[in-house]
This record gives sequence, structure tokens and C-alpha cells, in this order.
Amino acid sequence: MPLSFRPALPAAPAVFRVIAVLGLAAGLGVWASVLLAPRPGALPPAVSAAAPRAADNTPVALWFGKDEVMRTQISVLGLIAAGPDGAAVLSVDGGPPLAYRAGGEVAPGIVLREIAADAVTVEQGGRLNRLATPAALDAPGGITQVP
Repeated sequence: MPLSFRPALPAAPAVFRVIAVLGLAAGLGVWASVLLAPRPGALPPAVSAAAPRAADNTPVALWFGKDEVMRTQISVLGLIAAGPDGAAVLSVDGGPPLAYRAGGEVAPGIVLREIAADAVTVEQGGRLNRLATPAALDAPGGITQVP
């Protein structure tokens, strides 16, 4: 009786059956986890960011030789009435024209001190600045001008 040292390999169809069953189990597990997963909840509302704070550039201005707080541009567009109870139409830093009364604050730190027929005086940083009013236009026909 001859002896054979050839190891016996499992039958090929049995190996393929085991691999097919493992693949089927893996596929069923993946699809079950995908299809049976709980629905995601509603997203929370979006958070709006706060407006950025205005930068204070006074220290930088002082480094470069500016001797006072940066100045605001004020344009005199017209007068409503002159005198201590008067009002002037001003534009601050190119903004819309607004009426200001004498003694009122035009912008932070800027006060309208005096309104005259030819100029307005504003106080800014302890200094008085006289701003000329625009020249009066001629009245159209039929309207008389009161001095």
C-alpha cells in the first residue's frame, strides 16, 4: 500500500459557498444599517454674527503726528433760520442732509454753537470752527426776498 503525503484540499464548491454567505451577510448588514438608520433631526437655526466693532484709530493717529482726534467733515447745505433759535441743514461725513438746532450735537463731540446769516460755528475738540454757508440763489420771479 502506497503512502501519499498529498494534503487533501477542501472541495472548491464548499469554499465558494462560505465566501458567498459571508458576502451576503456583509451586504445585508450594510444595507440594513443604511435603510434602518434613524432620520436626522432638524438643524438648529443659523446664528447671525454681531456687527464688527468700529476701530478706534486715535492712538495710531497720534503716532503719526496728529495732534487731536481725527476731524469730521461737516458741509453746510443751507439755513432754516439764523440766531440763537435758528437751525441749519448740515451733512456730516457725506451723509444725508439733516436739520440741526443751535446748541445741538451734530456728531459725537461736535456741537453746533452759533448760526449766523453767512456762517455757522461748530465746536469740535474744544476748537471753534466757522463754516461758510452757501451763497443764496436769486428768488424766482414773483417771490420777493425778505432781508
